[in-house]
This record gives sequence, structure tokens and C-alpha cells, in this order.
Amino acid sequence: MGKRDTKANVFLILALAVIIGSRLMPGIGGLSADAMAVLGVFFGSLIMWIGISIDWPSMITLLALGIIPVFGFSGTFAGAFGNTTVAFLIFTFMLVYPLSKTNFVRRCTISFITNKIARKGPWYFICFLLAAVTFMGLFISPSVLFVAFMPFLEDIFQVLELKKGGKAANVIMMGTAFCISLSSGMTAIGHVWPTMAIGYYTAATGNDVNQFQYMAMGIPTGIILIILLILVFKFLYRPDDVGEIRPEKAMNLRGTVPAADRKEKIILGVMFLTVLLWVAPSLIKGILPEVYTMVNSWSTAMPPLLGCVLLFIFQVDGERIMNFREVASKGVLWGSVLMTAAATQLGACLTNENIGISTWLTGTLEPLTKSLPVIGLILFFMTWAVVETNFSSNIVTTTVVSAVALSVLTALPEGSVNVGAVVCMVGFAAGICNMTPAGQSTVNTVAIGSGWTDTKSMFVWGGVFAVMAILVLSFIAYPLGTLVI
Repeated sequence: MGKRDTKANVFLILALAVIIGSRLMPGIGGLSADAMAVLGVFFGSLIMWIGISIDWPSMITLLALGIIPVFGFSGTFAGAFGNTTVAFLIFTFMLVYPLSKTNFVRRCTISFITNKIARKGPWYFICFLLAAVTFMGLFISPSVLFVAFMPFLEDIFQVLELKKGGKAANVIMMGTAFCISLSSGMTAIGHVWPTMAIGYYTAATGNDVNQFQYMAMGIPTGIILIILLILVFKFLYRPDDVGEIRPEKAMNLRGTVPAADRKEKIILGVMFLTVLLWVAPSLIKGILPEVYTMVNSWSTAMPPLLGCVLLFIFQVDGERIMNFREVASKGVLWGSVLMTAAATQLGACLTNENIGISTWLTGTLEPLTKSLPVIGLILFFMTWAVVETNFSSNIVTTTVVSAVALSVLTALPEGSVNVGAVVCMVGFAAGICNMTPAGQSTVNTVAIGSGWTDTKSMFVWGGVFAVMAILVLSFIAYPLGTLVI
């Protein structure tokens, strides 16, 4: 560790001592305890900005301010970023980036495709391969995951001795693309469209949907769709060369990836802590209601903020695990963040009662809403979302369909439809986007350009998958969503 790092650590310890110490002090000289805490954050921040840097230490400032009850994390994020959604995306993108730089993707996939069950036959192998990419896609951005996974998928094709143009290889490539895109709707962890949908619902109604509630609907729905996809591939597409897949050949991949080092273990531990803070509150709601209320009030952006702070502080071999310049330039999808910020405000404006668009839209669609039962309305919005997301931006689809759904559904008699479940389903539907390159530009274009699949296959079987998704969302996801949201 160099002198510069030692000096930075001294300043960090001093700053943390000032911040934490001021939080524990009672009010002095007419100043309240909260005032003492704010002054502690102020002086602690000055110490870090002068002695360390102005970038990542600012995250500690936000974390310290959010812990002060009078401000809270929602108020702190709203003041710093405009809303919690933007803060959530930035911190989550930053948190996931170090994981994508490790061998986790390869190691995780190998563990899935080389177990005893996966080696029983070709379709077992395909099932576990798709399960692996879906699992990783639950918390890694689809674009990042697909780009990181493609070189390893090429290795898998080589080991299995599959040839381009074969149906079995086409099934694996299409299945990988479909499942990675699908996984981006199964959770709101680092995924833009579910996060936006939840944000629109919260802004319009004042009610929130936490990570556990969304996953309780999204993950079972995604699993059902993956099972149906595999059945379609097996019994409708029927690859005649699937017997050429020899799963035991994948055993050659074992030993090609080194064991997880200390750095990767710390990254995985911080990721686990982040997910735990998202999910745990809902699990202890009935047992420890006070703890649930406290943790739940931290907002969804606080756990990834804490995770980022930890990765910036922890060091391995004299270097901090996360480098701010690198993660800010390569890890954060700033285009998505800026569009989310603009689209969130646009959605709030579209549903603003004083503007009148909601009233006009409700009146215009009144004949439709009167003639259609609730399930008909749900089918209408799911069809609209899935069709549009296959031909345009996922973010645009989420913005437009969510805004209209909120305008129409909130005008219905109270209790007739679960608005939160429907809007969350719009965020899920935005991930069913593999028919055309425009649907998910990075995933679809790279898949088609690889030569292992083609435009026609993606359009036809992506269309079949889209139809299945519309039906599953309308008749399975919605009833499930009403139980948890």
C-alpha cells in the first residue's frame, strides 16, 4: 500500500469518526441532535473531499444524510437526483459492474451445465444452460450479461462441436437471447423498465411496490414462460440434430476458470447483502414490524448505495475494489439513466390532473373501458406492451403504456382492478422483446450477427414467445400479482 493510499485511509477513518460521532452526540448549545448530525456530515465530507477525492466519498455523504430521520433516504435522493428511481439505477449499475469483470459468469454457467442432472441428455443440458443465464440475468443488465456471455457461449458451441446453421445451436442461441431479455423483467434489480413502471405507479398513486413484491410476481411468471419456451422448442421447432449434443463434453470446461479470489468473494458478499436488504424487510413484516418499517423507509436506492460505498472502501492488494472513473464511464448506462429521468418526469406530467390529459384520455377510451371486462382491459394493455416493445425502445414502451394504463385504470371504480399489478406487468412485458433487432438492440443484433441464429428464426419464434407471454401475463401473472401487490 502506497503513501497516498495510507493517507487516504487516515482521512477516511477521521471523517467516519466525525460523522458517526456527531450522530451519537446530544444537542449542544441550543443545537438539536439532528443539527449536530448535519454538522458532523458537513465537516466529515470536507475532510474526505480535501484528503481523498470529490467523487466516491460523496456517496458516503448521501448515505450519512439519509440516515438522519428528518431527511430520510427518499428526501435525500429526491434532493440530490430529483427522484429515487434515478439514484437507484445509477447505484445499481455501479454495483453490478465489478461483478461483470470477474469470472462469475463463466463459473456460474459451468456449475449449472456440468451437474449430474444436466449430463443426463441434450434437453437437460439446454434446460440448465437457460436456467444459468436466467439466474444471472436477475441482477445483471441484459446488455452487459449478453456481451459478457457471448465469448463463453462460443466456447460451449466449440466444445459441443455444434455447427452454424444447425437447429440445436439455433435453439441454444435463441433460448439464451430470450431468457436474458426475459430475466430483465423478472426483477427490478438493475433493470430499467420494471424500475420505471414501479416509479410511475408510485408517482401517480403514492403507493410503493417493493423488490420482494415485484419478484414474488415476476420470478414465478418468468419460470412458467421458460418452461413453455422449452416445450415449444422441443415439440414444435423439433431440432433434428439435438441428439448431437453430448453434455458430457462440457466437462472439459471444468478447470478452465480459476477459483474465486478474495476480490470476487467480497463483491459477491456485498451483492448478497444488497439483495438481502431489498428482500428481508417483507419477510419479517409480521414478526418485527418496527424493523420492517425502518428498513423499508430506506427506499430501494439505499442498499446499492451502501454496496457501492463498501466496494469503494474495501481494498485488495493495495487497490480499492471499485475505481470511480472506470465504473462511471463503463459501468453506468448514462443514456438509460438520462432517459429514465426524462421519461419519469414526462410520465408524471402526462398523468398530472391539472394538465387534463388523463381526463381526456379516460373520456376518449370510456367506450372501450365500459364494454370490456377487467380481463379484457388487461389483455389489451399486455398485448399493446408486448407488441410495441418488439418494434421500439423498451423504455418508450414502458413510459407510454404505463401512462395510459394509469390514466384509464385509476378512473375505474375502486377495487375493480389492481392498478399496481397491471403497471408492474407492463414493466415485465417490456422484456419480451426478441422479435426484431429494434426490440432489444444489443441482445438481438449480437445474436443475429453471431451467425448461430437468423432474423427469420428470431421473428417467428420470438413471436410465438410473445403470444405465450401475453396469455401468461394476463391469466397467471395478474392473479398472482393481486395476492402480493
